[in-house]
Amino acid sequence: MTTLTDFSAARSNNSVLDTLQSLKASFIAWRVEQRKRATIASELATYSNRELFDLGIQSADIPAIVNGTYSR
Repeated sequence: MTTLTDFSAARSNNSVLDTLQSLKASFIAWRVEQRKRATIASELATYSNRELFDLGIQSADIPAIVNGTYSR
């Protein structure tokens, strides 16, 4: 026989599991975004100043580009 206490404990466990799964999904999405930004930064770092100029940017713009705050 299930009591009210057993039901609330099971519900609490589900709530904790849901929260943990949500945190895990958020962390994974954050790590994917960080990897994408690192890839962009490493690729831009390989370009010469002339190549960056041809793209219309300067080497000082790279951090803003990686952070997503760059605007022309």
